[in-house]
Amino acid sequence: MSATLPAAQPSLESELVALASNLVGRIWGHFTARAAELNLSLADAKALGSLEQDQTLPMRALAARIHSNPSNLTVIVARLEARGLIERHVGDDRRVKGVRLTAAGVATRNKLEARLLADHPVLRGLTKAEQATLLDLLRRLDAAYS
Repeated sequence: MSATLPAAQPSLESELVALASNLVGRIWGHFTARAAELNLSLADAKALGSLEQDQTLPMRALAARIHSNPSNLTVIVARLEARGLIERHVGDDRRVKGVRLTAAGVATRNKLEARLLADHPVLRGLTKAEQATLLDLLRRLDAAYS
């Protein structure tokens, strides 16, 4: 007859990694659902969120920001352009094409941002003081990878 061993308690590190992974999954699910409310794909929403009002961004820079290859970005830009959310621009160097938000694009991006904040998994259930503590920790983690 073998003795049953008690289940090992997870280490602090493994529990942190597991909880962070679960939260990342919830964040992506939340982001995907909020984008879908506005008939945006995840890639469309990432592109809109990466553009600044009244600034043209080179296509290569946008591809880098959203971690997309240039051919995929061309499809994303075409889709957003067809909806009137962005427009393409050719600069002085005709080899460099850029994109910028239209007024409709700014409005859509602002709607998405408002919906994301309304019930974001990182904010849910935390007091303002806890949010400030989490912000400090996330800034430290972000700085460690900069």
